[in-house]
Amino acid sequence: MEPLGIDEVHTVLRSTGVGVLALDGGAGPYAIPVAFGFEHNSEQLVVQLSEDDDSRKSRCLAHNPNVCLTVYEERESGTSWRSVVIEGQLVEIPYAEAETAFATLAKRTADVPTPMGWRTMTDATDVTPYELEIEEISGQLFARD
Repeated sequence: MEPLGIDEVHTVLRSTGVGVLALDGGAGPYAIPVAFGFEHNSEQLVVQLSEDDDSRKSRCLAHNPNVCLTVYEERESGTSWRSVVIEGQLVEIPYAEAETAFATLAKRTADVPTPMGWRTMTDATDVTPYELEIEEISGQLFARD
């Protein structure tokens, strides 16, 4: 196992688009798969969450906006993979503040099964855009000898 440099971390984030977001529910962690968009020039990472005021996600974020996103990709089948872990706060934002990152989200997840249609997200009323304000970011390369 060896650490990834920031350029390699950005490469993983640009090439994937799906990860696991862990939220603090107060009584224990709540981890959900999410699609994300990453704009490497500004290090902006965005997600869209389908929710209502009484959803578990909303309750978790109201309790504590600190989250952790884990992303991984297999590089060579069965022999090596890379992972990235990002910690920070999830903050609601207007779509206009992250158009490039949301365009990446739409492009990267066009073939990902989802209950929401990414091409019509700006018209959706049950989806909220968030930015993950990055506080810590790290990556690892795992390789089998």
